[in-house]
Amino acid sequence: MMRLLIGIVTFSGILAACPTLVSAADIEWRVENPFRFFTNSKHTEAHRVALSFGNSVLDAERILAKTKPFGWAEGQFRETCWDLFRQDHNACGGLDAYINPRSHRIIARLGGRAYGSKQCVWSFSVSHSSRSSNAKRVTASCDAEVGFDVPYPAGGSLRVAVSGGPTVETVVRVQDLFIVGLGDSFASGEGNPDRPVRWRDDQTSSFGKISDTPLDGYPARKNTPITYRGRRFYGPSAFWLSQPCHRSLYSHQLRAALKLSFENPHRAVTFLGLACSGAQITSGLLSAWKGVERFPNRPRRSQIGEAARAQCGGRRLEFRNYASSFTDGGRVPSLEALALERCPPREARKIDLVLLSIGGNDIGFAKLVAYAILQERSSLRAVSRVTEQLFTPADARARFSELKSRFKLLRRAFHNHLHIPWKEPFRIVLTGYPSIAAERGRSQVCSDRNGAGLDGFPGYRLDRRRTAEAERVASELNDLLKRVATSYGWGFADAHLPKFVGRGICAGVEGGRGGSVDELMLPRWSGRWSPYAPSAYRPYASRDRWMRTSNDSFLTTHIDVSTDLRRRIRRRKNFSPADLLKASTFGGAFHPTAEGQAAMADAVLPVASRVIEKRSSK
Repeated sequence: MMRLLIGIVTFSGILAACPTLVSAADIEWRVENPFRFFTNSKHTEAHRVALSFGNSVLDAERILAKTKPFGWAEGQFRETCWDLFRQDHNACGGLDAYINPRSHRIIARLGGRAYGSKQCVWSFSVSHSSRSSNAKRVTASCDAEVGFDVPYPAGGSLRVAVSGGPTVETVVRVQDLFIVGLGDSFASGEGNPDRPVRWRDDQTSSFGKISDTPLDGYPARKNTPITYRGRRFYGPSAFWLSQPCHRSLYSHQLRAALKLSFENPHRAVTFLGLACSGAQITSGLLSAWKGVERFPNRPRRSQIGEAARAQCGGRRLEFRNYASSFTDGGRVPSLEALALERCPPREARKIDLVLLSIGGNDIGFAKLVAYAILQERSSLRAVSRVTEQLFTPADARARFSELKSRFKLLRRAFHNHLHIPWKEPFRIVLTGYPSIAAERGRSQVCSDRNGAGLDGFPGYRLDRRRTAEAERVASELNDLLKRVATSYGWGFADAHLPKFVGRGICAGVEGGRGGSVDELMLPRWSGRWSPYAPSAYRPYASRDRWMRTSNDSFLTTHIDVSTDLRRRIRRRKNFSPADLLKASTFGGAFHPTAEGQAAMADAVLPVASRVIEKRSSK
């Protein structure tokens, strides 16, 4: 027995004298900035932390909104790979450098045990030979994190030895996903500018008269500057990542891509967001659409053409001219004489996932809204009908047939111009449109109270019957979209649709009963501000409604004149009724709030994750 005890003690002493042994499983590594669109990894980390505290993108949005009273994007949208001046993806060393990364920065550490004060010798090389002369070495405490630049797509070998012990290595290879976001205002984030408008409490604005009714006592905006690349710019209205397209960081496509970048520590995402407010399949995706707001550098290509250019890294493109063959036998006459860009297949970066929201403008979504909210006897309704700015449900349904043909041509463009294989249509995920005013199921809509949420512009009033008709058309549109997606093998995201029921434009209070967060009425001055002071408005506070009302549009975006970064400030206080119409309508009215966009991202994610799983298994 004594000999056995002596042997155990002796063997223990030998183990204590030996270096600490590690295995390849102890080496942990992650991509430092997995969402490459953000140039500052601190912003990426802020989203990762917010997501870790919640179960969804919606939870993360609410967490982030609490820390920033005017929205988290205001402090981030100037630090992305999108150039605010040039309006392109050239802010990270050029388009090719962004789309085709040469390397990724990774952070490595030892896990599984405590190492105390022991020193570790780390090395990384592109060769799998430990004697490679190109190895980069770092000596640090074994409890510390170390960083290396890993070539893409080759990867390399990461090695570590504790206190001169044997070297253990693991293969490091980053999975970089190329995700493209295409579509319309529901994809761009319309209604949710990166930097919303600021308001004064000591001044008011006048918009003239309508039918002898004075339009006085409206809030007045502050002229607040932004600084970008060392230059200071002033503008009274909101600022967007893409000013012409009203595309912002709140886009559900961007939020979904961002969440996907966190699902695997060895993953990075290269996101190309091109969605533009007002886009259709024809003018927008397949041919050029300049957007909804004037700006020096408005889009020059279609979204398909811009995506093809990105696939080529900005290099030489091919053009295919279609005299009439891209009209589906004449069913889509607007596409005659179409010229569409294409990157040669061997030079094109393959797209892993396409996030798509389109079809609403093709059937006249905005014109259908006008049908629902313009009072029967208003002069604006009469003018809108004559100028074809108002569609009845029958007008919208009449466009369903051509919409199916448009989707057929879009599918063809995905294959011929973006090289989505016919055998892998699942790479495309189409998203359904949420309800604007449904309560207790899409068959019932909110009541036509005294213009609640719509009182900023005379002539607006929600008509319950017409709104119900418009909601039925929207439901039929979603049914059509789902059939199209199913027949083509695309994914379809619609889990968010029931969650919007009861959270439409009527969800809130009126008359100062709920404070400024859920208040539906617009603040007006009549000796005092009622029902609240305009400076108290918080565009990104958590609220019951997930749809922007026209009053929200006025207070959040307030389109009046272009926020052209080179334009001088218009210093006048008095405007016209047309300015009031723009401010109450064209800044995102009847579009999802940031919370609504987050809920849409949560619906897209399970469908998108399945696409990534299929792509990774090949």
